[in-house]
Amino acid sequence: MHGGSGSALLRRAPLPLFVAALMLAAFAGGLCVAWYKVFPHALLLDAYKTFAAAVEINLSPLPVWRGSEFVDVPPHQAASRRFEFIGNDHLTDPILVPGGQGHFREYCPDHVGCLAVEYAGRGEVRHAWPYRPDELEKWLEKEELSADFPYERTLGFSFLDHTKVMGALSYANGDLLVVFRFSHSHPYGGGVARIDRTGKPVWYRQDYSHHRPHLTDGEVVLVPGHRVDRSMTIELVPGRDDWRLRMDCPQWRHDLVNVIDRGGESLKEISIFDALIESSYASLLVNVYRCNPTHVNSVHLLGEDAAGAGLEPGDLVVSIRNLHAFAILDRDTHRLKRMVRGGFM
Repeated sequence: MHGGSGSALLRRAPLPLFVAALMLAAFAGGLCVAWYKVFPHALLLDAYKTFAAAVEINLSPLPVWRGSEFVDVPPHQAASRRFEFIGNDHLTDPILVPGGQGHFREYCPDHVGCLAVEYAGRGEVRHAWPYRPDELEKWLEKEELSADFPYERTLGFSFLDHTKVMGALSYANGDLLVVFRFSHSHPYGGGVARIDRTGKPVWYRQDYSHHRPHLTDGEVVLVPGHRVDRSMTIELVPGRDDWRLRMDCPQWRHDLVNVIDRGGESLKEISIFDALIESSYASLLVNVYRCNPTHVNSVHLLGEDAAGAGLEPGDLVVSIRNLHAFAILDRDTHRLKRMVRGGFM
């Protein structure tokens, strides 16, 4: 009886062993594909990016236009329910509220939403800028800016469905300055545009600009942005190997402030990362996000009342999220003058 049982096990053994051998061979092949980055490594990497982006989008859904109706459109809200006045019965200054796809459709009924809405007085709408993504895409095709600023997009990317308004400011003549963010895309900076009162772009730079901009009195635009590098070696203390920090990333984001004139032409790029590396705060980079060490999310200029203690009107103030800090840079040399850190992000 025992011998017969052993024989039966032996007869059944080849199939499990064959399956185990196949699994081991597949595992070894996967290691080789990942290590040497040979076919089908690129396909698998793209598939993973698409999956990860889909998970991110599903966790933070955008209202999406589907032919003749919106899905997940926020409920209609009347202006009277948007404001609660405390100690006053009107707005002392106008309020500009960024929008985007599906936002403020009651004010832009003939479009997919409003890019922004400006409120005044007791909450009445002073102006609403319609969102015309088709006009923005035409501008890009005409200027061929995409060739200069290539993106890696996952499957299913749509300019309309995967673009958010990150910041907006108004010009004196009623035009709107808008900064976009892309999802389903790397990098995420969607560029900056000047939009007229009817929603048509005066210019649009798809230059990786992102987050909240600043508009000077001379209509010069300051906006956070980045450039993409494949890898970076940083010597925090030159000549000391133990202080050398190496960042190896598929796409490493090098934060900048883009300076753009009133016609949409680039005047210069101010490197926030270089300013930090050349300062006494360089060692802060050791314990930050590996492929996005600074993450600048706003920029301003110091006013006349900020003079003194080594600071001058016109110095740049940048918010650096991943260092829990804001930094002040010299207006002329762009060297870091001061870093303020605290329990904030």
